[in-house]
Amino acid sequence: MKSILKKAAAGILTAALISAASGCALFGGGNEGLNENPLRTFDYSSMKLVQLEEPREGQKTAVIETDAGTITAVLYPEYAPNTVQNFINRANEGYYNGKDIYCVLEKSIFMSGAFDESRNSGATEDGQPIANEYTADLWPFKGAVCSFSGRVGYGDSRFMVMNSRELSEEDFDQLREFRNNNDQALPEELLTAFREKGVVIDFAGAYTVFAQTIEGFDVIEKICSANVSGDLSIPDPPIYIKSVTIGEYHAQEQ
Repeated sequence: MKSILKKAAAGILTAALISAASGCALFGGGNEGLNENPLRTFDYSSMKLVQLEEPREGQKTAVIETDAGTITAVLYPEYAPNTVQNFINRANEGYYNGKDIYCVLEKSIFMSGAFDESRNSGATEDGQPIANEYTADLWPFKGAVCSFSGRVGYGDSRFMVMNSRELSEEDFDQLREFRNNNDQALPEELLTAFREKGVVIDFAGAYTVFAQTIEGFDVIEKICSANVSGDLSIPDPPIYIKSVTIGEYHAQEQ
């Protein structure tokens, strides 16, 4: 599978961010630290693609107000309780207010939530990174929000918002070749969702997906299309998060 994500400088992005030069090495080997990608162990027979469902009344939401506009996402504490709680705690204490958006990579993702200008660290309740919370029910679809840290298999206050990248028919053929005990591992239902919704496939099984955008896809595209400068691919002029507000989804308010 063609690699499209470039490694940023200063250690901001680890090898986990980079797909292999050929083949789907992200799915089961090739890059150090990714040999235990969980995609081979998921029970796809019970998979429920909750990101394709309508938000539930009372479901927790995060309203991310940026200089470029507002992104509203639903949170999934039932799937990623530790990651979501850390995000909620940081939002409620105002941690994200004034954080810059950085690492806009190939118009596919943008990042924010770093502790300081080095972007090499993030915040958690006890200062320790949070182990990734994997599930077959959540994927890096367009609009997904994923956690990140500099340590493979863990996350902190830093987060990435997915835009998408185009998959060719050759890419889909290679995804079908991803095997689990000689059987096609990724069900056609999932591949159809990748095609219809958009996905950053390189990140599947590599990070915790803990939220899904329901409003503000145009803002994601605007940020991911920004001019960038420097080794960290920071928007120029800069784009900041004004606030992150935790609330609940109510259909009558939409």
